[in-house]
Amino acid sequence: MPREEYRAKRRRLPAAEPDFLAGLPPEIVDDIISRLDIRDVVRTSALSRAWRRRWESVRGLDLSFRSSAPAVAISSVLKRAAAPVRGLGLRVPGRRFRRAVRWLRLLPRKRVQSLDLHFEFVFGEKPSLDPSILSCLELTTLVLEGCIFPPSPPPPSFVGFPELTKLSLSEIDLPRHGGRRLEAMIAASPLLVELSLSNVRSLHHWERWFIRGPNLRSVWIWTDYDYGCRIGELPRLEHAIVFASAIKTEVLCKILEGISHAETLGFDAITDQFNGNPPERFSFTFQNLRSLDLHACLDQISSTSWVFCILRSAPNLETLEIEVDCDDDEVDAGSVEGFANAQASDDIFPRLRDVWLHSIDCSSNEMCFIKFVLSKARSLELFSVRVTSSRLSYQEACIEMAKYKRASPLAKLRLIRG
Repeated sequence: MPREEYRAKRRRLPAAEPDFLAGLPPEIVDDIISRLDIRDVVRTSALSRAWRRRWESVRGLDLSFRSSAPAVAISSVLKRAAAPVRGLGLRVPGRRFRRAVRWLRLLPRKRVQSLDLHFEFVFGEKPSLDPSILSCLELTTLVLEGCIFPPSPPPPSFVGFPELTKLSLSEIDLPRHGGRRLEAMIAASPLLVELSLSNVRSLHHWERWFIRGPNLRSVWIWTDYDYGCRIGELPRLEHAIVFASAIKTEVLCKILEGISHAETLGFDAITDQFNGNPPERFSFTFQNLRSLDLHACLDQISSTSWVFCILRSAPNLETLEIEVDCDDDEVDAGSVEGFANAQASDDIFPRLRDVWLHSIDCSSNEMCFIKFVLSKARSLELFSVRVTSSRLSYQEACIEMAKYKRASPLAKLRLIRG
């Protein structure tokens, strides 16, 4: 091809697009990449030759993998990602338990800050958590589900997680002395403010262990049996939720006493599986309690007993919310009326301002409870009632409730259908 023709052809070619990415400051590029989903992070390798390995030097990546992600890809990304890793999220099916052990052993040198690990275990085949996790001392959030707490004692150098602020354990089995190790780990994490324990089961039911934390502000306990967990010193507790079944009444009362200084409380008062009769009164009061969230059946005398026992022990309650469980098969006629008549004093709700009653069907007990609260709450401003099904027509329910005497001149009654 003649030189003049070649030059003319080159002049007709479109000009190359400018590389805007190459002109960005490195810190801006790092910030952009660190905000991407891990799949998009890896895809940046295809943007240009200069970006082929660019993501590997970006600190603070969030490595959240889907359960369908190839194991080879997970291994490759974990090995190549720069420290510190901001977060790692993994759902591990049973076929990958052994691979997961190798992945966890990479984490200490990756300085992972948030770990969310779910083992999708087959019944009776939970994996043991590799003790290398105790070397991840930069963790601020730790979420574990479906495994066995490390069966061997922690190394002598382990004195807790110095940066941990949130700990969530679900479907965790504790080996011999595992409860006391967990107790020590919680107590030795000075920044821990949020703790969630859902069916953390001790394999040795005789072992007692305590929740203690100098800065714990929120505790969430859900247990289907008494696995030895008790409440210790929680001087800064503000929020507590307790859902328990198949547990002795005296044990449950001890748990409630341990959290009685909380400002907000959630409690499951459905008592079909409680072992023992509800107490008539507590030996303590919820002096700081401002907000109470209950799950209860007002047609059952045992559940109603728990409701009134807590209400009469909460002199400073301001907000009350009850999710009502309706039981057509077992109705204790007059269960609420009996407790209401026994509560003759006028000081039961001195500060109650806002009440929510969800999912009622306007049974005689539920209507009696509404009548009782309206007649006693001198500071009440709003009583909201959601009617999902009704033994009365909606119009009849409205007319009936409108007749109820109100201790507060400011009280408004709001009915919602559905």
